[in-house]
Amino acid sequence: MSEDDRAVTPVIATILMVAVVVVLATTISVYFYDLSNTIEPAPNAAFEQQLLDESGPNERLEVTLTHGGGIRANRVLIVATEPVDIGGPDTDPNGGYATVGEKLTEGNDQSGVGEYWTAGETIKIGGVGDLSGITIRIVWNPTEVKKDGAGGREPSEVIGENAAVIWEHTVE
Repeated sequence: MSEDDRAVTPVIATILMVAVVVVLATTISVYFYDLSNTIEPAPNAAFEQQLLDESGPNERLEVTLTHGGGIRANRVLIVATEPVDIGGPDTDPNGGYATVGEKLTEGNDQSGVGEYWTAGETIKIGGVGDLSGITIRIVWNPTEVKKDGAGGREPSEVIGENAAVIWEHTVE
């Protein structure tokens, strides 16, 4: 064997080693990329509703989370076919701030719900006068709801990709 023939083996070994490292790196990155893109499933929850002040000018709908684990409040959006506002045990809804997409965490704790909406907690939903015929949905989003459309008065996406309607009611 001449000296020129011996140099070929280390070069081939180096090329094979680089190829193995590239294949391993690609396989590992694909595995971790798939893990980071998993979407949290919508929570299982049950709600009860009660219409208040039916004959008055300030009709409100109380919605109580009755069953299910805590729902992250910053991922909940109240979506309605007409503008509504939310309130809580100490704050009534204000029709002057009504929109078709209300964040549960909007305002200075106006819903009375903390970081998580837990079983037994109630929110109030009100509009501008009568709520009859308005369909109201509680929409859960896998990420925090951003409210940046129309200068913060409306969400940029009412029901975003991978969102789930976890409650729906049409007021009669």
